This record gives sequence, structure tokens and C-alpha cells, in this order.
Amino acid sequence: MRCDFDNAYNVSVIIPHYNSLDLLWVAIESISSQTVVPREIIVVDDASGLQLELPGRCGDNIVLRLIRESENHGAAWCRNRGIEEATGDLIAFLDADDRWLPDKLERCIAAFGPKPAGNEAKVLFSNVVLTDAGRRILGNRSPYDGQSMLDFILLEGGYIQTSSIMMWRHQYPLISFDASLRRHQDWDFAIRAEMAGCVFVYLHDALVEYSLSESPARISKAISCEPSLVFFEKYNKLMSKGHVSSFIFNVLIYKKMSVALRLAIVERVLLREIEIPGKDWASLFARLVIGWGGVNLIKQLRRIIQAQDYST
Repeated sequence: MRCDFDNAYNVSVIIPHYNSLDLLWVAIESISSQTVVPREIIVVDDASGLQLELPGRCGDNIVLRLIRESENHGAAWCRNRGIEEATGDLIAFLDADDRWLPDKLERCIAAFGPKPAGNEAKVLFSNVVLTDAGRRILGNRSPYDGQSMLDFILLEGGYIQTSSIMMWRHQYPLISFDASLRRHQDWDFAIRAEMAGCVFVYLHDALVEYSLSESPARISKAISCEPSLVFFEKYNKLMSKGHVSSFIFNVLIYKKMSVALRLAIVERVLLREIEIPGKDWASLFARLVIGWGGVNLIKQLRRIIQAQDYST
């Protein structure tokens, strides 16, 4: 059922897109079926090889705009480009391989409250449902007043995902995405928003279906440690010993790291410059020593042994 909201809350939804046409239409459908529909959907095509064509409108007379880029810039750059072209008061983001639950916009608009003064900075985010792992909910806590975003994300296990984020358009470019980052763009967005004096609004309910799509490009980016190291180098000077330890053993350790990098981390652990967090320190240290390839080799050997046991 559609709900009537004050038309002062016009929303622009921005979708970065790269060679995922089937998923894109599913994402658009999840927007057009909202209980409160946006003014416009802006698809920023990041130099796809596809001959992408979109109708001028969709759903309940929602304007559907396509911006084509001739060069590939990455999702963060595309989101900024979409904000620059947006006409709505509120900006919401949706990745092409994610979906919104039907009352996402309605809930977010209600949580934002009255339209703020021009100098007020406010960003909203919510929990998400990971659809690739039995619909597991990601995010179960909100940052408390005065808590830094680095503490919230790295020490408390807080979760911020781009498709759940909403902001006021007038906050751009004070609050924007760093186009130089290919990983952890949502973390960076939240940290920069905090630095800009932003107020965060958190909705505990999961309003987004988040997919870890298995495209070769995304898998390669997820496995490589280089994009994560770019983020680390950007914020290393702001990180405490606890932040660094958490980033290494909750992020980098699951990537492909060079032998030199792994040995450097082992040395810092032995010198007690880095702590291994949690009770499972032995397995984490073993993973660090043998590396990503060693872990995969052990998994393959386990599968072979299990298959042999099953056959006998």
C-alpha cells in the first residue's frame, strides 16, 4: 500500500552501474515498488560495455535518468556524479546488485524528521540483510553519542553499508565519497561525515537486501589486499593500536597479502606492537603465517578427505 507523504520530501536515488543489467532492473523494481516512491532514479553507467537503454519513467511516474560515462571511474565517483545531477532534497544510494525492502524510503523519511536548516548535516543508515548467507542480518548496534566512527566500525563491529545510506543534498560536497578508494568507501564516507560534524541517524531494522555478487571483477577486488591498504594508509595516522590490530585481523588477514607484508605483521605481533584480538588468536596467527593461499589449500585438502570418507 502506498503512503502519502508531504511532497517537500523529494528523494533522488543514485545507482552506480557497471555491466550488471539484469541485477540493475531488479534494483530499480525494488525502488518503484516502495510504499513512498522517490522523485527520480539516476543510473550512472560507469563505462559499461553494454548498450544500456532506459525508459524515461518507471513505476508510479518516477523519472528514470541515465548518465553515461566514457571512462571507468569506480562506484564512489559515480555516486558523487549522481549527487551533482540530482534534483531531490534527499539523496539515497542503492548499488545495482542490492535491493530495498518495500518500506525503506518511508521509514527513512520518517526518521529524518522536519527539513533542517541549511547548515545542518545529517546522515542515516540502517541494518542490512546479507542474502548470500541464509539471510543473515549485518549490523546490530548504533554508534553512541560521542563515539568515533573508527571505534564504531573497527572496535565495536558496527556496520555501515552504502545501500542503506541517506543524506540531504545540500550537504554535498561537504560530505561525499572518495573516488580514489575502491574498497571501504562506506567506512570512509562515515568517517568523513563525522569529521564534518554530521549527526547520524540509525535504524535498527534491516531495510536493504545486500548481495555479495560473484562477478569476476568483484571477487578479484575482494581478494586483493591493495584496495584495503589504500584505505589503511589514508587513516593510519588516526588509528590507535586497537584500530590497527582490528583492521589487520578482521580485514587484511582474509586478503591475498605478499610474504613481505605478512612477515612484517608477524614481526610487529612478536614485538607486541600489534595485538591479536579475540580469543581465537591461535587460528588467526596461523592464518597470518600461512597466508590466503595456504588457507585455501587446507580447505581443498579437507574437501578431498571428506569426499574419500564419504565414498568409502
